[in-house]
Amino acid sequence: MKKKYLLLSILAAFALSPLAHADDKSLLSSSLAKEKNDDFSLNLGGRIQADYATYFNNPIEGSAGAKFRRARIFTSGNIAREWGFKFQYEFTDSGAAGFKDGYFTYLGLPNSTITLGQSKTFFSMDQLNSSNDNVMMERPLLEALDAYGDRRMGLKFTTHGDNWMLGLGGFMNALDEKQVTSYGGIVRSGTNKTTALSTKSSNTNQSGIYTISGRATYVPVHSEGSDLYFGANLNYTGFGQQNAAALYSTRPETSVASTKLLETYVSNPSSQFQYTLETAAVAGPFSIEGAYVGANVSRLSNSV
Repeated sequence: MKKKYLLLSILAAFALSPLAHADDKSLLSSSLAKEKNDDFSLNLGGRIQADYATYFNNPIEGSAGAKFRRARIFTSGNIAREWGFKFQYEFTDSGAAGFKDGYFTYLGLPNSTITLGQSKTFFSMDQLNSSNDNVMMERPLLEALDAYGDRRMGLKFTTHGDNWMLGLGGFMNALDEKQVTSYGGIVRSGTNKTTALSTKSSNTNQSGIYTISGRATYVPVHSEGSDLYFGANLNYTGFGQQNAAALYSTRPETSVASTKLLETYVSNPSSQFQYTLETAAVAGPFSIEGAYVGANVSRLSNSV
């Protein structure tokens, strides 16, 4: 029997651009060194971002605290003009999980880029933006639906004009891929701390998960102090036969919190279809953005 679950999330954010990075305590985010000639360029850099949080009248979010949210070093550059590369490591993770970016690009086609390696899939503007450029330090809660996106190994193609962009990619496992082997308990939501979902997973490079991802953007207005943006994404993810469950969870919008606001799963998943519609506008010192995301998860036909 095939069951489908629909997960919907909506985001609306309004902010004054002078305060855009008030929650992003970026101690270092720059290129530390540059070397360039006609056929070769090399950049070295990194970022350090610290997070402090305290909570009032809501014990689910935990105690006050501080931590390094991001501590990264990267190298990027071009070789023979038509080839590029980027490698980035996150020191708050360890092992293979620390590699955020690891890819090569081919730039020899007009207004187009071919990317091979571990890079970002297409999901939303906030997910594709650098953490240095987002309004808040944490991405919005709807990113919980991007559990099998973000950065994965694959091949993607992007092309653009003056005010539009099209992208298409195919992706397999991530460098830090985990395969869910068993699960138990029930979902957690609200302030109920006694119903935590218990899962077991194993690191693997053969999880069977794959994603086909597409994106289109259009900017009809782009001038000094004024911008209007529209974007759309489509993603299809296949889970293969080896994954016992698809997991979805989200924390309060701070990395300090140890308790999850939502923790749920779909057992014996076969595929997931996602779509994103988003828009953003800038007028002088004001900006506003919104996104609508839907995710439809199907189970294997022999599931009950």
